[in-house]
Amino acid sequence: MGAGPVTFSRPELLALVPIVVLVLTLALAGQARRHLKLAQAFGGAAAARRLTSRDLSSFPRRRLACLIGAGAAMSLAAAGPYIDLGASLDPTQPVDLVIAVDLSLSMTAADVRPSRLERAKFVIQELTESMPEERLGLAVFADWPYSVLPMTDDPALVRFFAEPLTPELIVERDQGTSLALVITHALEMLGTRRRPEAQQVILLITDGEGHENETQILDAAVAAAEAGVRVWTAGVGTSGGSQLATLDPDPLPVLGDDGEPVVSRLNDGLLRRIASAGEGGYRNVSGGTGLRSLLGVFRRAGTESAPGGEAVGVALWLVLLAIPLLFVEARMDAPGIVELPRLGEQKE
Repeated sequence: MGAGPVTFSRPELLALVPIVVLVLTLALAGQARRHLKLAQAFGGAAAARRLTSRDLSSFPRRRLACLIGAGAAMSLAAAGPYIDLGASLDPTQPVDLVIAVDLSLSMTAADVRPSRLERAKFVIQELTESMPEERLGLAVFADWPYSVLPMTDDPALVRFFAEPLTPELIVERDQGTSLALVITHALEMLGTRRRPEAQQVILLITDGEGHENETQILDAAVAAAEAGVRVWTAGVGTSGGSQLATLDPDPLPVLGDDGEPVVSRLNDGLLRRIASAGEGGYRNVSGGTGLRSLLGVFRRAGTESAPGGEAVGVALWLVLLAIPLLFVEARMDAPGIVELPRLGEQKE
């Protein structure tokens, strides 16, 4: 699926674009007037050019073009542009959605404040508030999946049951992350109250640290897609990761087989592959842009929600465009220096 329109996470800052253009135009117009007065003081445009190697009588159109281009690019970057990429849902059709939340120990990592799990619960809150007319179910998983709430037409119930979720709900022997099993489990949940007219979707909110064979996970996602159910993934965490600690009252670092502290990292590569195999999409919901993108994907037509789209570095490219424009403009403002003859010397 092709790219959608560019949307902005801070659209109010788009007002900076005309303001910047106006300010730069007025500034260069004022400078052009001063240069014209200076040329007249030198005895005319020709004399001024001999003395300064610059045409002080004409308006600096090329400089203005460079400055406007750079200023507009920086203003657009500040507005947080992003593009809707990848799969999407039909906004005119209802949705049957099972939200499956990872409750494994790695979700206690604090690389996303206050923790990955708290962020996941916030995502559930925002998502259910933006889907007031859909049928939703809630599951949790670690090494084994569990149904928390069967398919319901009341999103408030999903928020109610999601709020108290903690890793302590999963017994110690079940700690792990079984992504293949939870996809199969979510399929069964959807089958209990399946609506023929609705789009069937599974959303996995996890850091992607699966301990199964990847082939098994992807096969489960493919099987879901073949059954008419799309698998979406929402990543929580960072590539830098965070050290894990035990769930004891006095937490201790979790040590690996090598005796070193275990660092948990977001495996967004796996989550992208799962979403691709499941004919869904991936969003990193650790930040506001990814969350707004996810809300936009699941938004029904006619309901109010944030715009969709996945950040693809548009702001960075705009900044990179502005830099050479500013460099070119600076070179225009620094012409070669004409050496004047010294006192007592005759010019050849």
